[in-house]
Amino acid sequence: MISRPTKKILPPACAVLAASLLTALPAPAASAECPAPDSRATVRFLDLDSGVANRAAAGGCTINDLVDDERRWSDHGHFVRHVREVADGLRRTGVIDGKEQSALVDAAARSGIGRPGGPAPYEVIFDGSPESFAAWEHVGGRGFALTGDGSMVTTAEPAGDGLGLLHFREGRFADFSLRLQFRDDRPGEGRSNSGVFVRYPGVDPEAFPECRTSEPAWVAVNCGHEIQINDSPEEPGNDPRKTGSVYGFADLDLAAARPTGKGVWNDLEIRVVGQHYTVLRNGEVVNEFDNVPGIPFPGRPDDPGTSGRQYSAGGVGVQNHDPDSVIAFRNIRVRDLPAGAR
Repeated sequence: MISRPTKKILPPACAVLAASLLTALPAPAASAECPAPDSRATVRFLDLDSGVANRAAAGGCTINDLVDDERRWSDHGHFVRHVREVADGLRRTGVIDGKEQSALVDAAARSGIGRPGGPAPYEVIFDGSPESFAAWEHVGGRGFALTGDGSMVTTAEPAGDGLGLLHFREGRFADFSLRLQFRDDRPGEGRSNSGVFVRYPGVDPEAFPECRTSEPAWVAVNCGHEIQINDSPEEPGNDPRKTGSVYGFADLDLAAARPTGKGVWNDLEIRVVGQHYTVLRNGEVVNEFDNVPGIPFPGRPDDPGTSGRQYSAGGVGVQNHDPDSVIAFRNIRVRDLPAGAR
């Protein structure tokens, strides 16, 4: 795993709301909505499910946004006290009842967050700053640009026919959870096509001849797995593999992808443990795949198939698929998962 200073992940509006709850004051009317509220059905403390319904709290935030379980806490006691204060504020404002308040505090105590040997926190690998953007390397065709709203977006430049890959150069990940937010910003009526690549060995074709390519971006295509982003209608001419597909090996139709409209931020989580892949969209599991050897890529007889994708650790990158697609990415973070986690 990478080693770098950890930044707090709680969105600014949620931080304001959390502070207001702790002082028993109503949330300021001027607070903006959470940029992508955590819409999972129940409140979770990393891998522990509290069982408490994840309700809207105020300011567009949910309880999951307020518990701030993803950051690195100095010790377990600080985390439990934080959750107790948030739960007290939520009860005072009528969001939860007394039983749910107790359940949240109990789950926080059982979570192990902040303890030595406890669950690893998320490490931010793209936070919208120029410094974090500089940690990513562009290879291939079309590229990416940093925007003023904390995201990076696919662009038609540099001009070229090939797909582009933005590759995180500072880390290889073994068993991990990768979380990010994406948004389809394509103008007009069409939908965008993109993807997130994981578990590829690198971007140097000469170093990985088994990937059968001379194009750096295609090392990830041929020897990693692409988690598809594509909410296009199921019409002729559109890619039939929709968001959440493990491209070519565990493909989803549009209904299974649980699409949203354009201009909507979506949360995508990719969990890889051993050779088991789990994909969650907006907190819901949409796909699972066991990457066993011997599965060919349909329609590509020269592709290495799953037998050539058995790496135990690898890179992370995002795709610029075509000049008409416009996809924005933000808040990319990753954490180690223990062996046997799902």
